[in-house]
Amino acid sequence: MSRLHEIIDNHQNLDQLFAIMKHYGVNAEFISSALVTQFEETMEQNSDDSEETATYSQALVDDLKQFNARF
Repeated sequence: MSRLHEIIDNHQNLDQLFAIMKHYGVNAEFISSALVTQFEETMEQNSDDSEETATYSQALVDDLKQFNARF
């Protein structure tokens, strides 16, 4: 499977996942908080990741924390 095909499939899967979350009224605060927790745990477990991956992951966590602070 090509990388582009995987990217497109992932976007479609995320759209479907978020449709389910919206249907059941799961709020953005819960989802962002859960993602921050999971990403931080994953980053701790994979501390030997490449610097680029670690920077990208930390940037994502920082953005999610800033987003979550709005609530």
